[in-house]
Amino acid sequence: MIKLQPKTLERIRDHFREVGQPASVAFTRIPAADDPFAGDPDAKRRFEALFEAMFLMIAADGNIADEEREVLRGAVRGLTDNAVRSAHIDKLMDECKSRASEGRDARLEAIAPVLQEDPALVEAAFSLAAAIAFADSDITDEENELINDLAEVLGIEGDRAEELLNLLENESVE
Repeated sequence: MIKLQPKTLERIRDHFREVGQPASVAFTRIPAADDPFAGDPDAKRRFEALFEAMFLMIAADGNIADEEREVLRGAVRGLTDNAVRSAHIDKLMDECKSRASEGRDARLEAIAPVLQEDPALVEAAFSLAAAIAFADSDITDEENELINDLAEVLGIEGDRAEELLNLLENESVE
């Protein structure tokens, strides 16, 4: 079982607040329109799965804190080179909230195949979810359980999960 450590995640959280994305994944060249993904349905599908992974983390403990919203917003803006605006982020959050009644496990099972299409998305979803878990400076049991479930459903072994967290920690201090 992976146990998220506050000291590690504090640095990761701060890094994502500053940078907003892991270096390996970026959704760029997205048209600036009402729907920033209008020209690329595949990018939209993948982005929405990644977004939902992050949303599941901010909703894991039943309390969506402002700090969690900020980290989510920063990650989205960084991943999309600022193409996705707050109004669209709010719309995506509302869509995720409406699907929440399906249950967390069902939503994880729904997004996992989309994320698994690209190993970089798998690792980005895991890393971003971990950063968001500590956005409000407190990792609840529900958040820790979700990061373990996310790793499992995405096929990330425990050693690789720890490696990703350590990699992000090292990058955030450089």
